[in-house]
Amino acid sequence: MKIIHIVPLGTRCDLILESIRMSRKPVQKAYLIVGEEVCLDRIVKALKDFVEVEVVRVDGGIYNSSIKMLEIIRKERDEGNEVYVNLSDASRDLCIAGLISAQISKSEVYMASDGDVIDLKIPPIKSVGEDKVRLIKVLEENGGEVESINRLIELVEGKTEDQRKYMAQRARMSYHLKGLEEDGLIETRKEGKSVRIRLTPLGKAYAIMF
Repeated sequence: MKIIHIVPLGTRCDLILESIRMSRKPVQKAYLIVGEEVCLDRIVKALKDFVEVEVVRVDGGIYNSSIKMLEIIRKERDEGNEVYVNLSDASRDLCIAGLISAQISKSEVYMASDGDVIDLKIPPIKSVGEDKVRLIKVLEENGGEVESINRLIELVEGKTEDQRKYMAQRARMSYHLKGLEEDGLIETRKEGKSVRIRLTPLGKAYAIMF
């Protein structure tokens, strides 16, 4: 098992390096998340002789950055590795993205504060039931959206000619979709007689970890 650190970069190189040193957490690989040109060269030079370093550039806002971090977390977890997120000197947007990623993935977060390093306790995120997870995954597998509730039912439960079974399916689907929309994971839009269903950026972030 490797210990992986995800480190969004800001401008204070010394603080970033000090936070890694003071964290008292082993590190075999560091992902340096870069949104803007910062003190990247100095960080890479300081770390590369001791740990594996990979630079990941993000340019697409908070949710796209969180999706990129979640993709890293999922990949490393699938390989049996442990992941920490270091928010000691992240920019505002990368800090928010890091917190979203940590909360969804239940990763541990640490940061430098007042000459010490603290472990941040992230409140648990609302649990998403198995049926809703399945809907999110089906949407993600179909490009993030479907053109109607009927199409989603067909993808999830299969097509049926039984009217009573269909009505039960539709009622169940409508119930789950309402909950997902209230949680900000999907959005719906009426188009003629149909309702188009689309994952939100937050919904796409959830889909990565399921």
